[in-house]
Amino acid sequence: MKKHRLLIMSILLLLVSFVTAWYNDLIFHRLSFLVLPIYIILPVCFIALLVISIKRIGKRKEYVSFFSIAVLVLLVLLLVFFPFRDAKAKAELALYEADRLEIIEMIKTDRLQPKDTIGNVDLPAGYRRLSSDGEVFVYQNDVYGQVIGFWVFRGLSSGSVELIYSSGGEELIRANESGHPIRKIERLKENWYLVETDY
Repeated sequence: MKKHRLLIMSILLLLVSFVTAWYNDLIFHRLSFLVLPIYIILPVCFIALLVISIKRIGKRKEYVSFFSIAVLVLLVLLLVFFPFRDAKAKAELALYEADRLEIIEMIKTDRLQPKDTIGNVDLPAGYRRLSSDGEVFVYQNDVYGQVIGFWVFRGLSSGSVELIYSSGGEELIRANESGHPIRKIERLKENWYLVETDY
């Protein structure tokens, strides 16, 4: 067991890093005080495990450390190439679609109304998990259609990602484009789009 401790620690780091990356937007919005410690501790652990693994291969000829290095390389590849935000948005679409449709119906029937003139709507307590910051944005809600955005990531100046319900498809989303240019629209299923903007 002692011989495999480094491998076990590398696997634990991989799992913790995956969970942290999966919930990155939630941590950023709701637990922002954890962002700095997490992004200091995880890289320090990675570097320490990598250095110790390399030393053990060189000095003690512990070839089980190759597996530790392989896990660490997998971690880097995962963090660089896996689309965490998109994958999470797609998974949550399937998981929360019924609840989101309830919110859309509440907005259509004016049971939920914007709290300001630009269209921000606070979600009720049991529904706050449906949007990264507990709000949705109503771009359009009239006889011509509905365009309602659930925040996946609400950036400050680095871009935002929304899961948008549009009764009129991509055309209606583009017709409601504000001063923040749309960078990418991906149709996920009927009426649901993953939209990345410059805001």
